Amino acid sequence: MKLSESLRSRLYAVCLILLLLFSGLGLTFNRGLERLDLMLYDQMLPAHAVSMSDQVVIVAIDDYSLQQLGRWPWSRKRHAELVYKLTEMDAAVIGIDVLFVEPQKNDPEADEVFAEALARSGRSVLSIAPGVQMPGSLISEVMPLPDLAVSAEAIGHVDVELDVDGLCRRFFLYSGVGDARWPALAMAMLRVKGETEQLDSLINVENTPVIRSDYWLRQQSIMIPFAKTGDRPQTYSWADIISGRVPAEAIRGKYVLVGATATGLGDALSTPAAAAHERIPGVELNAHILNALLRGEGINQVSSAWYTGITLAFISIVTLAVVLLPLRAGLVFTLVALWSIPALSLTLLVGWKLWFAPGAALIIVALPWPLWNVWQLGIDARLKHKLLQQLAHQVQHHVATGLPNAVMLRQRLNRAIAEQQGAESCVGLLVIHFNWSGSASTTLECPVDDTQLKKVGNRLREVIRDEHFIAHLNGDDFAVLLTDLQDVEHIKDAALSLLQGLQKPLKMDDDSYLLLTPRIGASAWPDDCFDADGLIRNAYTAMFKSRVDDSDTLCVYSQGAGLQLELRSQVEQALVHALERNEFEVYYQPQVRADDGRMVGVEALLRWNSPQLGRIPPGIFIPVAEHVGLIPMIGSWVLKTACEQLQDWHDAGLPRLRLAINVSPLQFADPELERRLAQTIKHMSIAPGNIELEITEGSLMWDMDQAVNIMKRMKTQGVDLAVDDFGTGYSSLSSLRHFPLDRLKIDQSFTREIGSDDAATEITQTIISMGKRLGLRIIAEGVETAEQARFLREHGCDELQGHYFGRPLDADQITDLLVDIMIADSSKKRAASEDTEESL
Repeated sequence: MKLSESLRSRLYAVCLILLLLFSGLGLTFNRGLERLDLMLYDQMLPAHAVSMSDQVVIVAIDDYSLQQLGRWPWSRKRHAELVYKLTEMDAAVIGIDVLFVEPQKNDPEADEVFAEALARSGRSVLSIAPGVQMPGSLISEVMPLPDLAVSAEAIGHVDVELDVDGLCRRFFLYSGVGDARWPALAMAMLRVKGETEQLDSLINVENTPVIRSDYWLRQQSIMIPFAKTGDRPQTYSWADIISGRVPAEAIRGKYVLVGATATGLGDALSTPAAAAHERIPGVELNAHILNALLRGEGINQVSSAWYTGITLAFISIVTLAVVLLPLRAGLVFTLVALWSIPALSLTLLVGWKLWFAPGAALIIVALPWPLWNVWQLGIDARLKHKLLQQLAHQVQHHVATGLPNAVMLRQRLNRAIAEQQGAESCVGLLVIHFNWSGSASTTLECPVDDTQLKKVGNRLREVIRDEHFIAHLNGDDFAVLLTDLQDVEHIKDAALSLLQGLQKPLKMDDDSYLLLTPRIGASAWPDDCFDADGLIRNAYTAMFKSRVDDSDTLCVYSQGAGLQLELRSQVEQALVHALERNEFEVYYQPQVRADDGRMVGVEALLRWNSPQLGRIPPGIFIPVAEHVGLIPMIGSWVLKTACEQLQDWHDAGLPRLRLAINVSPLQFADPELERRLAQTIKHMSIAPGNIELEITEGSLMWDMDQAVNIMKRMKTQGVDLAVDDFGTGYSSLSSLRHFPLDRLKIDQSFTREIGSDDAATEITQTIISMGKRLGLRIIAEGVETAEQARFLREHGCDELQGHYFGRPLDADQITDLLVDIMIADSSKKRAASEDTEESL
């Protein structure tokens, strides 16, 4: 099962969150980023550094003292002398950062003197440290001599921790072998002084884990808040103290630390507070520790639970934000989080003296955005590749049916023609057009959409063999490429077989049926053309001719068909501007009474004299005008022009005529026809009864109810209505009783067959008889012989029209004819008057 990009992204997001959480959890437990954390801690040192208390004083065993008092080690009596001196100067507490492990062999009394001095002082603290007696042995406690230890007021350890980078940043409140019972030297000094309040906020032994190093145990690590760089404890030389050069006020009430600062003497440690590559003596480090404890500002690390929780919270929040937010917003959120983590660490450090190591959170939080961005870029790349594939498919296939389109058809045609070069076979192309409006169910129930087009595409696949290529050219046009055929007749046979399959009802999804009305144009290579473009053009030409003829469902391209369509194209182009260039004329064909042959009306007939094409017969340009939608405009011009001419005849005093004007189906369906008719009658002084509108039979039968309503509204304007070309449509004589008609016009196709075709003669008699029963006047068109006229007269036809009585004439010729009639009428009246006078 192939997962969607959306589902894959969700799974990746879940895996990413889990991976980052487990990575963060691992880093918090194994302290893999301790160096980074320590570096960040050092960078924050200026923000949380404290000032050195003036209560802390160092008595240094420095180079000057060695010069004055001799080389080290000194006699314990000198230490006793210092203790006495400091006690005399009223030092608050004396902390001696010197280990007295072995007795002084060269002066056994010296240890006793020193012990007595410690006892009398009552404020001295000696040091203890971890040590190894010999290589390979276990760590043990390096204790002062028992007599000294007993005489001292307290003992404190000087054990400190070196971090992975070799710098000292922390000490332990308690250390010892087997039991972390010894307090730190500075802590012991505070206790001797009785200053324990500062320690209460730091001591939390019950909840502090014991750190084991072999048998040496450490408890409650405290990070040292070093004094500001350059702010060092007040230091006096041992020699100056002994010689009395230091006033008592400098020592009185101070915490005095005694230790070695001379070069090469005692221990020296690197700290973040020291200048670059500078090491400070151990006694000075203890001074910083003492200063921190005096201020109660020792720095504790946040508990493991809080450390892990905060780190995982940052990872979770940032990862979710990156996944859920847009990439740019996710980047901004990540940057804010990367700034917030050290800001939180600094805030805890300065405000609450808690150290939250931010390294793990920083590293893991920095990962979600690039990892998610890489994934999104991968998605974009995949989507781009997929879109390019879809675009390539759409370029060569129709969206609705998925069939190859005209681009791919042209490629296949070029390939097929190249493969058939020199062979005796031919290549055929069928272009199929579906005339949807020919299906009533399509028009009334299921309008054409992509579903119908897919069904048609499937039908084509069913009726066409697999080796033939099918293409969907546009909405209603499809194409079939036929190869390896012997001649044009085989192409025609294949097209006819295809027609039979396509004309079967097409079942739709809702169990309804769609009736297809296909028109096929066929063309062959190399008979009709030399290349693919010519083959497509010729097949389209044949298909279009099949549609124009509206009779044949299949048309095979020929040179004659091409010329006909070329002429039609020229007619279309010329028609566009024919009306505005006054290229149309109205001719009038006389209509006479059957009994005496007197002209009682004329039919207005449109003629076109094109400057480019010459005189174009109505049978050619009228269908073209209807097809391109120009007939309503042209029809309106004919109505106006013919009515103006009728008014001119009436104004000239010529005999009254009835004017018959043809109304095309498009005009009849045009809502503007009634308005134009009313406007024409209103602006002219002719009687509406002198105008007759001839409506084709097909216009009436398309929608009988609508046709009846339109005709009734026209009758209210006073015009006469006639059915033109009756007998050629689908109406019956009985259906005519529904229409408000005045006259019935027999089509010339029946009139011309009178006397030569019994069926046509019988139909003509029936039309006249039934029309009379309906109270309609009958007129026959196309009368060309005396025999036809006599037959129609004898069977009751009222009026006749045709070349036998007069061809269509222009307005001037009709005017001359009317003048002749008027003169003849005057002569008859004069002769009748003379006959009357003679008889009298």
